[in-house]
Amino acid sequence: MSLGLHENRQRRRRRFWWGVTKWSLALAAIVAAGAYSYRIGAQLAARDVTKAEQRIAELSEEVSGLERQSAALAAELAKSKESITAWQARYEKEVPTGFVRELMSMVQQKLSAGADEERLAFLISAAEKPRTCDDQPETKRFIVTTSLQKGANDAVSFADRSITVTGNGTAARDANGNIEAWFDPNQPISVSFTALGGKSVTAEGSLPLHHSVVVGSNEYRFTVLPGARGFLSVTADRCDYP
Repeated sequence: MSLGLHENRQRRRRRFWWGVTKWSLALAAIVAAGAYSYRIGAQLAARDVTKAEQRIAELSEEVSGLERQSAALAAELAKSKESITAWQARYEKEVPTGFVRELMSMVQQKLSAGADEERLAFLISAAEKPRTCDDQPETKRFIVTTSLQKGANDAVSFADRSITVTGNGTAARDANGNIEAWFDPNQPISVSFTALGGKSVTAEGSLPLHHSVVVGSNEYRFTVLPGARGFLSVTADRCDYP
């Protein structure tokens, strides 16, 4: 009996320690698995943190580059604005306007037509001198040529017949719209000044008209005004030229 009890105790003791050993091994495996998982997770987290830090560094460098680029563009813009302001001031200072611009245009036209450069320079320089005129204006009148009016008394002469003045205008209309023989002084008119030899210049526009004609050392300054019905009144004054 005692031998059988002793064997039973031995078996129970072996079972107990085997159970303890199995649970210990299982617990150790669980702990080892947890430690391994923690280590792997920590490594992955560290890798993600490293990547994130690298990305942050890259973005920071990009931001710094954009800030430098923005500063450079702002400086270039400011420089461009200064340059534009300087060029605008230079343009306003050097490019002629108003009468000076019109005068330069006339000079260019004269040069294109073959005028002598030295002659033009001399004339411009002579403009500084005070103008000497007779102050004895002469006034004449003539009939304006229209589509219905042609014939006698359609021209006058000045400067000992060296300048002949004629004119063309638009025929007037009556209250019913019918064309009349005389010209309409409210419409633009064309006045021609013809010198001996056939050279002619024309002034066009609304009345009154002002025009100058040079003959030798004389300048004749004309003023054209409406006269009696169908007539133009022309006044001329002689001045020294230049």
